[in-house]
This record gives sequence, C-alpha cells and structure tokens, in this order.
Amino acid sequence: MAETGTLKIKNGELEFIKFGRGKAAFVILPGLSYDGFFTQAEEIERAYGVFAEKYTVYLIDRNLKPKTGYSVKDIADDTAEAFKQLGIVKADVLGVSLGGMVLQKLAISYPKLVKKIVLGSTLSRPNETFLNGLTRWESLAKNNDICALTSEFNATIYSPDTLKKYAAEFSAMKLVASEEKTARFIAYVNAAKHFDEFISLKKIKAETFVIGALNDKITTASAAQETAKALNCGYYEYKDFGHAVFDEAPDYKERVYNFLAEK
Repeated sequence: MAETGTLKIKNGELEFIKFGRGKAAFVILPGLSYDGFFTQAEEIERAYGVFAEKYTVYLIDRNLKPKTGYSVKDIADDTAEAFKQLGIVKADVLGVSLGGMVLQKLAISYPKLVKKIVLGSTLSRPNETFLNGLTRWESLAKNNDICALTSEFNATIYSPDTLKKYAAEFSAMKLVASEEKTARFIAYVNAAKHFDEFISLKKIKAETFVIGALNDKITTASAAQETAKALNCGYYEYKDFGHAVFDEAPDYKERVYNFLAEK
C-alpha cells in the first residue's frame, strides 16, 4: 500500500508518495499539475509496479505554497532537501515535463544525489511552441477560467483516445478549483517559462537517457532531440504518442526500468 506524507521544508511544505520494498531508491519528479498527485497514489503505485521489487519508489511533488518568483532552481533546492529528509542518499531519477527540468537542475547542482537519470517529454530551454502554450494556460488561470484551462491542458498533453476513455475523470477535475491551487499553478508555469539550462547541460555527469514523443504539442520532440544531442546520451522517440507518453505508452515504465537496470 502506497504511503503518502507531507514534509516541512525551509520554504514551506511538499507532498510525497512512497511505495516498494527494494534497497535502491527510485524517485519520480512529476510534470505540471493543477491538483497535485496525492489522490493518485494507488494508481501511481500500480503504474510503477515493475520498480517495486528492486526499489523503494518516491514521487516527490513541489512546494504547496511557492513564493512569488519561484524558479526551477528553487524547486530543485526543495527536492534536494526532501531527499535529505526522506533519507535518500543517491537515487535513480525519472523527471517528466516540468519534473525533467527540475531533474536537470538537480543533476547540475546536486550531482551526488543522482545515479542514472531519465528525462521524459521535457526541454532544456524554451521554444516558441512551449512559451505560447504556457502563456495561454497562464492567461486562462489568471482569468479564473478553470474549466477552459483544464480542457485545454488535457487536450494539449493527452491523446484523443485517453481523453475519451477518461472523460468523466477529467470533467471531475474541473470541480477542484481553488484560489490556492490556481496561484500555485501560475507560479509553476512561470518557473517553467523562465527555465534555460541548455549551456549548462555539459555539467551533468550522470548517465542519462532522454525520451521524447513525435506528437508532443507542448515541449516538442525537437526539444527532446536537442537535449539528447547536447548530452550525447541515449534517446528514444515514440512515434504514435504526444506529451503524456509517460502515462499512455504501455511499455514506457519498462523502458525506463531497463535503462536503469543496465550495468
């Protein structure tokens, strides 16, 4: 059974999910979300079940009350503090979307915390598609049009099949709106918009694998390709999926696991 908890950190507090029985640590740094991941603990445990024997698995979310001007560096600093509180000395880490940006900064600023890393559906510097999409989401959030925000956000990252399959669940998400959640969403959109570590990628010493998706409509496949090329690391691109390939591709978790398990 997945454990959930809240950590008090220097700049506030953040939530985490923990499961598995292995000696090694595997950390998931999730993408941008309006409502967080606490309520999805059981689904996440099932989705990452392949890791549970070898690893103790942690999903580390972001600060619940980010201050004005919060940056990806701030998120990475919070994540490093969470590692310490959770007793994670060194971990294999998967970062997707915004979590992939945080992972880049974590690997640069705290190299001793990571062993192997996987960057999924992410980028190392902003591009026009990314900035246009985030600006649109930010505008809808600031106008408190959460129904339109949720619909547009999901339509951007998920495939039509997933949207249809989980229509009821996605519709229910529109009912969880609050001023606090909206402010947090806007803060992290702004953090992502100002993220640029492209010239610092050479500082990443951890063995790295990048996964992209041809139909990614927010961070784009070209950005994933650019990041992999700059890191001179392994790269795999899904041809039939979009941004949320990490949730949708049936072999995604096994692909990540197999890379981490390689000697």
